[in-house]
Amino acid sequence: MIIVVLLAMNLVGSDDLPGQTTQTVQSSDAQTGRNLADCMAVLKDLDAGWCELRVSQDNPGIGNVWPAKQRRIQHSLGPKAVLIAWSSAAWDSDNKTFYFMGGGGRDYGGNEVYRFSLTDGSWKRLTNPSPLDHWTTFKKRRFWIPDIRTVPPASYINDGLLFNRTTGTMILLAGQPANGAQIRDDDNATQDTFLQDGSDLHQYEFNPSESETRNGLAPLSWRRIGDYTWPKARSVQLPDGTLILGSYEQLFKVNQDKNGQLQDPHLFHDDHKSRGGNAVYDSHRKWIWSVYLDSLVALDSSGRIMLDIKLPMRTGKSLAFDQHGYIVIWDGTTRLFMFNPDDPSPVWRTINWAENGPYGGMKGRVYGKWVHLGNNYFAGISSYNHGIWIYKHPDDSKLGRQLSDINIQKIVDRAEENSTLKLPAGLYPYGLRIDKPLTLDLEGVELMEVSGSKGLLNIVSTDGSLVTIRNFEGNAEIGAAQTGNLAGIRITGVNFNVSLENVTIRKTAIGVMTDNRGGRLSIKDSVFEDIGYYKHKGLSHIIYAGAIDDLNIVNSRLQRSLHLGHLLKSRAKSTTVTNSQLLGLQSNHSRVIDLSCGGSLQVSSSVLQSSSLTDNQDLISVGVETPQNCRQGLLDGDIDIRDSLIVFDRDTPEANKNRLFTWRTGLEHLSLSNNIIVSKGDNNLLEQEIGDSTIEEESHNNTLFESRQAAGLNPMPDISPGFDLLPK
Repeated sequence: MIIVVLLAMNLVGSDDLPGQTTQTVQSSDAQTGRNLADCMAVLKDLDAGWCELRVSQDNPGIGNVWPAKQRRIQHSLGPKAVLIAWSSAAWDSDNKTFYFMGGGGRDYGGNEVYRFSLTDGSWKRLTNPSPLDHWTTFKKRRFWIPDIRTVPPASYINDGLLFNRTTGTMILLAGQPANGAQIRDDDNATQDTFLQDGSDLHQYEFNPSESETRNGLAPLSWRRIGDYTWPKARSVQLPDGTLILGSYEQLFKVNQDKNGQLQDPHLFHDDHKSRGGNAVYDSHRKWIWSVYLDSLVALDSSGRIMLDIKLPMRTGKSLAFDQHGYIVIWDGTTRLFMFNPDDPSPVWRTINWAENGPYGGMKGRVYGKWVHLGNNYFAGISSYNHGIWIYKHPDDSKLGRQLSDINIQKIVDRAEENSTLKLPAGLYPYGLRIDKPLTLDLEGVELMEVSGSKGLLNIVSTDGSLVTIRNFEGNAEIGAAQTGNLAGIRITGVNFNVSLENVTIRKTAIGVMTDNRGGRLSIKDSVFEDIGYYKHKGLSHIIYAGAIDDLNIVNSRLQRSLHLGHLLKSRAKSTTVTNSQLLGLQSNHSRVIDLSCGGSLQVSSSVLQSSSLTDNQDLISVGVETPQNCRQGLLDGDIDIRDSLIVFDRDTPEANKNRLFTWRTGLEHLSLSNNIIVSKGDNNLLEQEIGDSTIEEESHNNTLFESRQAAGLNPMPDISPGFDLLPK
């Protein structure tokens, strides 16, 4: 059965301001279908929507047909590299079929071919990986390869896989062979299996038919057809069958002789900018377009540049045209970018489907993965974990949101030190770097990417110079900082000094993260929530302060670390939390406060709530890191918690093991006073021993309750206790 995830969008066009939204989103229930025809039928009466073809519910992607693991071929990534290692797709428009190849480098050594039929909704591996039984050398490295005289090596293909409509075969412009299978001293690498040209670039032809001979090739067979040096390949076919093949620097018109060999390359375009990209043919203008990392170039039939457009965003390798000839670029996840080249004043617009689009997708490196099926239906692949997606694009050129054409990064770069700036509101397809003392008001500024592979805001502050950020809202749902250690705000520098005021961060992998070279961070009137929303691995700390001097949190709310992160992780010498809420709520978080390297912690007039889903029995840790992980040394604990509400929501036999602290460093000072403490179970948390005394000896006027209800709080677990200290 193929499960279809159907999502509908109602869109209203308008002459909106940069960044102003014109879209509302509606989701329908999931539906079932069997093939492309069924998918198109359920999308037919909707303005727009996505539909996923799933081979099986448990394993819907290309992984359903991966080959058995082979040690020499596996390398570091295995067959998932077919879709993530600068791989390529070829599209047979007549039979509605995608073909995929990939691998290369030290990622994967398999050269197998995969097919996905939209008509049947099915994956198939057409060939097995060729044995790596020959060898070659490159830069003094010896490694195993297949017999590249008859079959291609696994390689980074880029845009080098093309379905030839004239012959029904595929052209492959292979890159340098995968070199992850290094020859060991005890391997039998004999001279008769050595290939002198094994690391050179070659071109191949493949017959993907399982039953018929095509262009002189038997079913499912390869042949080598050229020895041209075309690195980072590009390829496209014109309507008359002409092949345009080449590299990131040059494109050639090429013919095949009766034996399939590539003949008489004629220079078509010399790209002096040395850009590699995904080339497609535009039937509306009869141009060839290439999308690069940061530009879009159109050539006419003679190879002359017609347009050279600086892209405001970085995109996936997916360029297509809708039925009106408007450009539609898909980033491989939830976002589409649209552009009308014929508009006298063209602007880039974007639609973000967020949770209603290809969930869990990858921006990835599959060239040619996105095609127009006709009538504003598109097909593409988002990841190796998912099936092919069918997308119906709305029939309106002014959909979605307009990207601002103002370069706020240049405004920041040109600003005088210690000045105050109000940046213009808008939707910006990049992150922002601040590397000088400034006060920035970012109200209405939305950032779609991260800066410097660090965070939506990448702040570099040194020597105590103050950087103040006001009124910023960072949301990974906009399309960035979702994975790894990417943060809403990343702060680096020796002895930095940063103040965050009225900041909201949502759904980023990490909320705020600093480095470890000393400094001060102040957070005031701010909210951080649902951190780690998109993460599958790694910890999602809401605030992660490194080895700095001071962390001060006032009148703020930290809630829901969704992937085993701490609500507050601090290696600072001094950490202060005042009039704030640190709430686990319904999240699978770790500790509420992790004082990794010890130090001072002052908590007053605040709410600390540990959810029933936490993986830790302790609310606060003190000095749990090893000394070598603490740049400033493992400090004695100096803890003062007063006038606060502490709630444990663990409702299992483990609740009897709840404790306030895990304390592994020395004790300088401990005081708890005037706190309300709620913990299920029959253990007395204040009897916990810390050093040579118990908490009880260091506490005054604390009240313990065995339930929320007994404490006069909201009785429902894993929601706000009802002791709200912050204005709503």
